[in-house]
Amino acid sequence: MALQHFAVDRNLCFDRQANYLPASDRSPFCEPESDELPVRYAALNLSDWDGVAVWARRAPDSQPLLRVLVGNKYTDDDISYLMYLQDQNEPRFCERSRECACVNGKDCQKWDDPGGGLPAGYYCGNPAADPLPGTISGAGVQAANSCNITQCNQVYPAFPGNGPDPQFKDRPCTPHAFRGGGQSSYCFDPASDPPPAESDQGCGDHWTFPLHLTTEWQLFLVPFTTMSQQGWAKRWSFFDTSSVSVVRLTWDAGWVDYWIDNLRFYRVRR
Repeated sequence: MALQHFAVDRNLCFDRQANYLPASDRSPFCEPESDELPVRYAALNLSDWDGVAVWARRAPDSQPLLRVLVGNKYTDDDISYLMYLQDQNEPRFCERSRECACVNGKDCQKWDDPGGGLPAGYYCGNPAADPLPGTISGAGVQAANSCNITQCNQVYPAFPGNGPDPQFKDRPCTPHAFRGGGQSSYCFDPASDPPPAESDQGCGDHWTFPLHLTTEWQLFLVPFTTMSQQGWAKRWSFFDTSSVSVVRLTWDAGWVDYWIDNLRFYRVRR
């Protein structure tokens, strides 16, 4: 759940014309006027709250692990995207990149008439022999099976109404090797764009805590103080809860059958 839905859609911080409300009308959860507009638009100040509460259980044959993640302006891809929209030259808290090579082991080829409602473009596979991209699991697979300029011109999923993602739109699909030795192809123009961010500058490594579900309903209280980053993207020395922008539930690959209710933030009575 993106907290933008509360700041904007529930009109806690913005009116219906997307104007930041005057201080007298704003919720105490809103970001201060001194913060960047994308932060005010997408985050809430939860400094007075202690953590995440959620009721959950699993079915008998489901794996037990469920993770609770909380992101803020320092780790959130959405805020990085909004900051790029506002001013691409301003520094961002973390950086996004977009891979445009095939990740399914197939070649990237031009499909002139894919069929199935797909536009002509570059997809992973042989148009003479392989099934239509995306026909197995719908739009998610379709996006994963595009490549080259077709992948670069995809929308940013959180804001599909904005059209192709301007950070990658019409960029060539360029091979790039990272300093750690990993290499692939990414949407950037070496003549005008900086290279893709190294992993220690990337977005997405939110603060997390694992829950182990049983077959009985249980209330889990996850204090912010017990959450930590996993270490695969940009690291921060502290978890700043004054700019929380997203709460997310994730799990490992495998069979899952979870029941979840009443996900909310809580605070201890003092």
